[in-house]
Amino acid sequence: MTAYVEAVSGLRPKMRRAIIMVQDLVMVLIAVALSLTLSQSRLSFDAFSSGGLACWALIVLLAHLLFRTCGLYSTVWRFASTPDFFNILKGCGSLTVVLYLASIAYRSFFQPVAGLNERQFIVFFLVSFTIISAPRLYYRFLRDGASWRILRRAAGDASIKQALFIGRLSEADVIVRFTRTAVPAEYAIAGIMATEAGAPLGTQIQGVPVVALRPRLVEVLEEYVKGTENLDLLIFGKGVEREIEDYAELVRVARHSGIAVVQFSGLSELGQGGKLVLDAVEMETIMRRSAVATDIARIGAFVGGKRVLVTGGAGSIGRVLVKRALELGAEAVLVADNSEFGIFQLDQIIDEKDRDRLASRIVDVTDRPHMMRLVSEFKPAIIFHAAALKHVPLLEENWEAAIETNVFGTLACAEVAAECGVPQFLLISSDKAVDPSSVLGVTKRAAEQIVSSLHETHAAPSPFPAGGLNGRHAGVPTVRRPGTKFIAVRFGNVFGSNGS
Repeated sequence: MTAYVEAVSGLRPKMRRAIIMVQDLVMVLIAVALSLTLSQSRLSFDAFSSGGLACWALIVLLAHLLFRTCGLYSTVWRFASTPDFFNILKGCGSLTVVLYLASIAYRSFFQPVAGLNERQFIVFFLVSFTIISAPRLYYRFLRDGASWRILRRAAGDASIKQALFIGRLSEADVIVRFTRTAVPAEYAIAGIMATEAGAPLGTQIQGVPVVALRPRLVEVLEEYVKGTENLDLLIFGKGVEREIEDYAELVRVARHSGIAVVQFSGLSELGQGGKLVLDAVEMETIMRRSAVATDIARIGAFVGGKRVLVTGGAGSIGRVLVKRALELGAEAVLVADNSEFGIFQLDQIIDEKDRDRLASRIVDVTDRPHMMRLVSEFKPAIIFHAAALKHVPLLEENWEAAIETNVFGTLACAEVAAECGVPQFLLISSDKAVDPSSVLGVTKRAAEQIVSSLHETHAAPSPFPAGGLNGRHAGVPTVRRPGTKFIAVRFGNVFGSNGS
């Protein structure tokens, strides 16, 4: 049965649903046979005659239609709960009633069927409900098992953190044992996600089930965090970051769901017991390299005491630019973004002491007159242009919007900056612009070329002498206009960014 569950779990959703439908219909036929056997009925006709086979086909057709109508296939087995079992109850009850009414009609218009009475239909209802519900219940047990019991918090157990463990089964055995013997109890392992690809799904380590195997760890974790409200902790085993390719994605899913992420590094002896030593997962571990130190003094000198405009300031990168500019002493920061909800979220994470220096405007960067008015009134010394559409697959289908925002939006903002004499204009670009092969890459590359062209134009000396058109005196030096300095920087993949 466990092998069957593993096989079905690995199929695509449509194929999985089709197999479940066929399985339910087989269960209905088994329920018919069992109900007749258990009630010791002797039918007056052969079950395998042409009439009998027509009866079986009619039962299958009715069962399929009623089960679909009652919503048996609109939920995921993993999260089967009371409403879903009530749907099964409705489906089996409706099928029983329809078959009973059909038998009465047959008796009335044709001839009575010996050996068929109300007793068989009652038994059929009970048997069909039981054997159709059982696989769903067993599947959820294999996937969650002891987590039902562990995640059901008692009033006095609120301090115990509920955790999933990702690592080798040998480590899981040690961790489960120590979490249960520790006094006072701090952690309870709800499930194990094994890094061994050959570990059988549903295996229990001291009563705690193996709920996922490689390579489906991310998929299962996403299902788990959506279906569980009381999960607090994700514990990685030693060296797991070197064994799992999706390590960074697992961390991202957990953090976005509000689940703390730690790594098991050993045990500390405390008297007769022991205690887990859990370390916070650092960015160096996630990125698998050392972090580059930030030159805070140099950045502070760049933005300190200046007025800063951030387009797309409610996005992932823009939000960090806004917070960092405020922290480093910017005189004022203006956010220009077309997301009302994004601006609201940004306002919630800004410290109270910095809010008097922060202003927000809902504006589309392609609206040149609006941007001109905004820049003219605010008079920024620096513009960080982070506004862009960036979701690669979506932009392949919505390329017009990508061109409008990423290309013409950049052109409008850059030209406004030049016309208003903004000293610094910094474009946030993407590594997708290197040898672009997607709509995002092409549009970002075009935005870079716009910025590069404007930089060359404004960096070049004026072709006219200081005396103007009529000042043709030999030896009069040319002048450099105090124009805008245009800069473009490319970001790689940004960990935990919105929409990535």
